[in-house]
Amino acid sequence: MSPFRQLIHGRVDRADHQRLKAEAAARGISMSKCVGDVVREYFALRAEMTSVSRSPGVPGDGHPGLVHSLVARMEERLGTRADTRADELSEGQRRLESILDRFGMLYLLHTLEVPRELHDAAVVSANRRYDEHEREAPCRHHAAIVSERIPTTSSRPLDCRARAAYDAPR
Repeated sequence: MSPFRQLIHGRVDRADHQRLKAEAAARGISMSKCVGDVVREYFALRAEMTSVSRSPGVPGDGHPGLVHSLVARMEERLGTRADTRADELSEGQRRLESILDRFGMLYLLHTLEVPRELHDAAVVSANRRYDEHEREAPCRHHAAIVSERIPTTSSRPLDCRARAAYDAPR
């Protein structure tokens, strides 16, 4: 700063005057010195903004200065928030996996095992009952999860008579 200072007189609105007074008090300086500091900061910020927009650097390269610092802080906050949300989602997924695991165990505890020779017939019956259930209470989300019927375990499909016997209404 040059030792020769120029005197400037000006008028500001009442609200700006109050803000200037509060800023000077917060910095612990006179209002005149605060006006000088604010004007210097304004011109420095304006020059920096101009240099950022006209910077010949590669897009994505860092630009030292206030704008770069603000963007870096914002990225850090967003990254922290995203990490926190990802942790919450993974905890929810672990809970769902645990619930499904327990449900599977309860199912196995309360369901009798089907003898091997009846597996194919049981699958056909399950597919038929599932189709009936879907007709009575369709679930549009379920179609995306279960896209095809459960295949039979044997290498050959059931013959028409066996299929008709299990598909027949009871």
